[in-house]
Amino acid sequence: MIQILLADDDILSLNRLSGLFDWNANGYEIVGQALGGADCLKLVDKFKPDILILDIDMPDKNGVEVTRQLQEQHCKTKILILSNYDTYDFVRDAMRYGAFDYLLKHQLTAGILLNKLQEMKSQLEKEGMSISHLSYFTTVAKQKYLQSLLKNGITNQEEHRHMKTQEDFSSRSFCLSVLQITNFILITHFSPDMDREKLIESIMTLATNIFASLHNGLITYMEYGQFVILFHYNESSTSEILSRVSGAMRLVVSNIQKVFGLSAMYQASDIFTDIAGLPGVFGLTARRLEQQPFSGASPRSAALPEVSNSLDIQDEKVLMDALAEMDIIKIKTLLQDIFSRYTSASGCLSQQIIFQLLQLGIRFQKEKGLAFLKDTDAEFKNMNFSAMSQDAVFRLLSDYFVKIVEHNPEYGISHYSFHIQNAILYIHQNYKEDISLSSLADRLHISPTHLSRLFSKEVGTSFIDYMVSYRVDKARQLICHSNLDLKTIAEQAGFHSYNYFLRTYKEKTGHTPTQDMNSKRICAPSG
Repeated sequence: MIQILLADDDILSLNRLSGLFDWNANGYEIVGQALGGADCLKLVDKFKPDILILDIDMPDKNGVEVTRQLQEQHCKTKILILSNYDTYDFVRDAMRYGAFDYLLKHQLTAGILLNKLQEMKSQLEKEGMSISHLSYFTTVAKQKYLQSLLKNGITNQEEHRHMKTQEDFSSRSFCLSVLQITNFILITHFSPDMDREKLIESIMTLATNIFASLHNGLITYMEYGQFVILFHYNESSTSEILSRVSGAMRLVVSNIQKVFGLSAMYQASDIFTDIAGLPGVFGLTARRLEQQPFSGASPRSAALPEVSNSLDIQDEKVLMDALAEMDIIKIKTLLQDIFSRYTSASGCLSQQIIFQLLQLGIRFQKEKGLAFLKDTDAEFKNMNFSAMSQDAVFRLLSDYFVKIVEHNPEYGISHYSFHIQNAILYIHQNYKEDISLSSLADRLHISPTHLSRLFSKEVGTSFIDYMVSYRVDKARQLICHSNLDLKTIAEQAGFHSYNYFLRTYKEKTGHTPTQDMNSKRICAPSG
């Protein structure tokens, strides 16, 4: 039976922990409970437990001091840290001194703790319960450190010295590979069932498992669907190292395609020996990757010009103004200019700029109180974003912004008189309600006769015909974009009589709602 020692200066926390589940029934025995750091050290020396569950924040000796002292004594006990603070920095020193892992107290459940204990038990059994050296860092901790190193360089020399003792950072030769999920932002934006964070975690897990089987490769996530992998070698042959890296990356890319149906591309760095130079190596390798068209063809230029990966504030302002003006020609011209300027080196628009453009669309829709098109437009949902060329990406974003404008009830009515603009806007916003010519005229403070005359003169049709046509159009959209039954669709489109809906729909479209629902002919893209 695995022997456990608990250490926490809060007696209530100790009681909760010891009563979390039936320890003995799960193969664990609590041999003691310490109410402070000094007491903990004495009980570790007395019982020599297999596992110590240790609170990080204790007044006499905190968890970091206890962990450091046990490491100096070459203690074989595995340590699991419990922390109240949701930050890696707070427990980083404890991890440095040999803690196996850490858990957050406010997230602690019987299932979570049992899973972690099983990991530690498996490791103890694998090592025959005679561990001579505890790992300074878990895989997750090393991934976080690699991410920090890539972004900020070495910020803590002592921490870096400890990290250099780890195999991933202590070899003679290194190679860095940057991997990009093709059109990652489009995939996660337009696929309503896609959880971005879950996808990232799943890719990380898949790659980590592959690298574990290869006994090489440490992966971390950066942003916008970009991952970085650090390979380490003691061989001196550059060609052999690059061959191994290429093989490992092809394996990862092919598995991402098989498991997730996503395309990915990568770029490997030159061989380097100084881990301190990682930020520079990463920057150069990422720029080389940006030169690769998604088709896999050769880059347009051998040079590595500095092209901004972020949309200029002025570009954002001008595009938002064009959206506010609902000027489709201007919007398309601006997007074409943005694609031309920001893809001059490689022909590829960066994921960050695509993200910024989509955020502008969301912002405009929020300001206008519109439903997000990504949740309602079936045409976008059914696209294979991962296989899109940059020309297709431009057409997609251009169509998307046009649809946002056309989705705005105010679009296309600016040339009408004041009264007709307000009448049409009211119909667009309240078509589900029972609207009559008299009630609308009262709202506009004009006579029904005058409103009817204005409608016929400016719109070219009667008030009733316009409203019915608009409701039929809304019904067509619901048939195309939803799985609702026809009676529900009729109600949501503003028809209070189902028979009237069926008759009117056929008069306006030439076919019945049932025919459209069965064939989905109205969902086919135009042009």
